Amino acid sequence: MKLYIARHGETDMNVAKIPQGWIDTELNSNGIQQAIEMAEHFSIPLDAIFTSDLKRATRTAQEFRLKYKDIPYFEDSRLRVRDFGDAAGEDRSTYDLEKFWSVPDVQTIPHSETLKDFKARIADFLMGLKAESYQSVLIVTHGNVMNEIQTIIDPDFESRPRDNNEIAEVNV
Repeated sequence: MKLYIARHGETDMNVAKIPQGWIDTELNSNGIQQAIEMAEHFSIPLDAIFTSDLKRATRTAQEFRLKYKDIPYFEDSRLRVRDFGDAAGEDRSTYDLEKFWSVPDVQTIPHSETLKDFKARIADFLMGLKAESYQSVLIVTHGNVMNEIQTIIDPDFESRPRDNNEIAEVNV
């Protein structure tokens, strides 16, 4: 199976470099244009589209749905960004985000999702997807989910910051 993993278009919080987590932000005008252009330039046959259920991802996926009208479409909360808890909506310097991404089974930010739970959620999604008979799937999601999917598939993959409207291609 081939996966095309797309990061949602830009939001105002992306521009301000503020962690969004599960805050359900909308795309800004640039993000809407990014989503339109991403879908326009994507010409690969698809069997299904999966997206995070957060607005910034579903709005991005909407542009692909206009192009791929006859294939299944699923919104899945397991494709949400990692829950930043109390750090969501706050300045990056308020919390130790390096520790947040390095300690697997301790909640380093109040009300956040542990790294272990985040990884398990993404692995659960992938396991379910592998049970399907799809050959080519688009996943519209968030940067840290893109990295985690690629790390699960290739443990040697090095996570990196993702651009809004970036698409990665991965073989499962």
